[in-house]
Amino acid sequence: MASKKAVVEATYHSIYSAIEKKVKSVKFSSDFVAVQITLDASVPMYVRVEDCIPEVAPYEYNDATFYIDGTSAAFASVLNGKKTFYDAIDDLSIRVNGDANAAILFVHTLFG
Repeated sequence: MASKKAVVEATYHSIYSAIEKKVKSVKFSSDFVAVQITLDASVPMYVRVEDCIPEVAPYEYNDATFYIDGTSAAFASVLNGKKTFYDAIDDLSIRVNGDANAAILFVHTLFG
């Protein structure tokens, strides 16, 4: 019997948990990248990859390599496979600012 994939809700806790789980399931090639993700313009978390090892924490990251800002609904849609990260950028529900090269590699690694 196939197991059901957990649904990511449009809440900080659910999205944080899903991102934390997702970073553990992919292989990063970056020696260092720091990404601040802010949900709904006010609730930050960061993903830092150092020596190819990821860490997720529920804080702001000063001097991040790049920043991802978006709505909780958009992140939940992406994490649930209902929308691609690139479609969310296209419809402006997610925005990326900072080092474009690092952002492209990170987004491709984490979100496909």
